[in-house]
Amino acid sequence: MLRIVLLLLVLSSCGMDLSAQCGTRYKSRYFNTIQVFRNVKYSLNAPALIGATLTTETTFNKDLVMDVFTPPVTDTVSKRPVVILAHGGGFINVAFMGGTVLVGTMQNEDVQALADTLAHWGFVTASIEYRLGFNIASPSSLKRAVWRGAQDMSAAVRFFRKNAAWFNIDPNKVFVGGSSAGAFCAIHSTFVDYTERLPESYELVPIFKKDLGPLHSRPVVELTSFNPFNGSSVLADDVDSIPQGIAAYWGAIADLSWMAHGNNKAPMVMFHGTNDLIVDYKCAKPFSGVVLTAPNTCGTYMMDSVMNTFNLPHQTYFAQGEGHEYWGALNGDWLPSGPNAHWQSIIDKTADYFYDLMRPTPPVLSGPDTVLPATNYTYTVANPHPDHRYCWEVTGGVIVSPVTDAATIDVEFYNGGSQGFVQVSAIDASKVASEKALKFSAITTSINTNKVLVPKLGIQLQPNPAYQSCRVHIRSPKNEAATIRLVNALGQEVYTHFIPLSIGNTTEVLNIQDLPQGVYRVVVTTKKHRIMETLVIR
Repeated sequence: MLRIVLLLLVLSSCGMDLSAQCGTRYKSRYFNTIQVFRNVKYSLNAPALIGATLTTETTFNKDLVMDVFTPPVTDTVSKRPVVILAHGGGFINVAFMGGTVLVGTMQNEDVQALADTLAHWGFVTASIEYRLGFNIASPSSLKRAVWRGAQDMSAAVRFFRKNAAWFNIDPNKVFVGGSSAGAFCAIHSTFVDYTERLPESYELVPIFKKDLGPLHSRPVVELTSFNPFNGSSVLADDVDSIPQGIAAYWGAIADLSWMAHGNNKAPMVMFHGTNDLIVDYKCAKPFSGVVLTAPNTCGTYMMDSVMNTFNLPHQTYFAQGEGHEYWGALNGDWLPSGPNAHWQSIIDKTADYFYDLMRPTPPVLSGPDTVLPATNYTYTVANPHPDHRYCWEVTGGVIVSPVTDAATIDVEFYNGGSQGFVQVSAIDASKVASEKALKFSAITTSINTNKVLVPKLGIQLQPNPAYQSCRVHIRSPKNEAATIRLVNALGQEVYTHFIPLSIGNTTEVLNIQDLPQGVYRVVVTTKKHRIMETLVIR
């Protein structure tokens, strides 16, 4: 009874404290309140377009700003990831039309909602202003607009890296994303190499169309005070412009060759409707040919193909039959019905992708393969990291160490079991959890310490938590028939399959890609035995 009480106390503390360390942050709502800082200047005196003809461009110097969303002041994590978002709107700029259905701004409801949501999940986020405007009669003018937007996204990345300490972020966990034209900014600022230039970015007409400069040349503000924000303009060429990952919502690229060569690349998660008439998911002119002089761009379908060919890490989601901004918006503002069913799914997939990119290296777990009940045994991370804590989970026993998040723990196994599992995840300074390392230990009897009992039935789930698929390893003492059932938190069976077991290990792969996230039970039943294990689907 004492051991059961002790186990309940350990599980209770894990639910209250270690659960926060074991990877719940960044995957769902983590904070009830956040902080929002409006109109933070990140690049000064950027030449913004007032008007353009076929031969001229008229500009004025403009300070570019962003809205920054952060977790509450009570947040103790000092190495947080940041997600920089750019709004849609087709680079269109009509005087006095900002914030209307015709012109996108950083106040667009969709990017503001995305930034707000991810900040509640534990990220630092930003919705940025970038330069707009082009001459619809000039294809080169539209390309120059894309170049300006990409320059501004690059500046935003360097702004956060230069001021990482002010925002308590990890400069190695900077992500970018955007909707429509904003996705163009994110993609081009990442995949165009430092040495490459869009031909249209050079001076086109002497005096009248100035050289826009290299892609990563915009100076940024280096902060000297925080709220109120003050600082000076610096080149920030000592920090990198390339993010750790990209979320591209219905975006495209002007030249697929940029993805195939050069040094500037990042993993990307992409979303696109197959009936998008604004930005074709294959290759076509944007706006479905309405802007007749617009150059061809290649959307998610073609980018996915190139990234597959060159083994570039990415994840792609196509929405069959859906159009532009299919999460329920029109040029960045919600339709009367508001965000639709796609909205939450897109956020979940975006956060999951970024989370996987942030994961630390899985630990290597060392410990005994056979153990005696009611005896302490030590399990150790063989490759400990000085900045990591560790989340341990024990099945068939209990942690008896006074410190439960160190690289070493002591475990006491129960008398009643025939097998035990010890699992460990590494938790970095951002509270991101690695994949789990698992150790299986057979529990011997106290009567004969030299003989290991063959367990009647045992299961092991890999990976756990799982995404899309999970391997169920079943250990059986004889050839027999078995039933595998997957039961959700409401007790409903969502999967049933009959399989023959062989002596030793049998592996069955569960296809779980269509199941919602949550906690499930994997139940394996034979004629005489039944065993259950918890599975987390993320």
